[in-house]
Amino acid sequence: MSRWQEPQAIAELAREITVVRRPNPITALYHWRYEIGALLVLPYALFSLFQAAGPIWGAVVLFGVANWLFYWKSARRFLRDRLRSIVVQHRLRTGFARARVCTLDGKLPVILWTKPRGDEVEVTVFCPAGVGYERIVQRRALLAAACFATDVHVYRHHKRANVVHLSVCTARLRKDADDDAVEITPAPRYAGQTAGAAIPLPAPFAGIPRAARR
Repeated sequence: MSRWQEPQAIAELAREITVVRRPNPITALYHWRYEIGALLVLPYALFSLFQAAGPIWGAVVLFGVANWLFYWKSARRFLRDRLRSIVVQHRLRTGFARARVCTLDGKLPVILWTKPRGDEVEVTVFCPAGVGYERIVQRRALLAAACFATDVHVYRHHKRANVVHLSVCTARLRKDADDDAVEITPAPRYAGQTAGAAIPLPAPFAGIPRAARR
């Protein structure tokens, strides 16, 4: 090992044995905002419904809403995609911790926003000092396994190096009848984008367009 490689090896060893820092209370509330909102809003909505309409008509309204969600394909897809985005957020944070995508003192990247788009979930991540695009690219296979996904594609932000976009591919693999195995071809860039180059986006935290990978 050369002299210039020793500090990098020591830093990598320190990162592997560091204890991941727990989020502060404000960050923890932001992580669980959907669950907290559901626990606060749903009981209040049910109480208000049964108090205003009575138990019989309240049950009728709930039955109608359940049938509406079950038979209306767009509403069912919207609810499924939102639930999938919430699950991907929690699994991605766990993947960051287990794959050691963190700083030397154990600070994890912060997920700013998630947006479902077809079979993918687009995630905007804020990286603290010490974590960047290259570190996430190195661990994207582990992140895909943590999110129960086929692959995770990583893209640079067009202006800020501390903001990274992830595209979590949640579609199941499709195997052709003539093929004995399915090979996942990584596509870390859009059509016409050079490797590792920045991509133009309409806003700092806006979702990235769907990639043309095939």
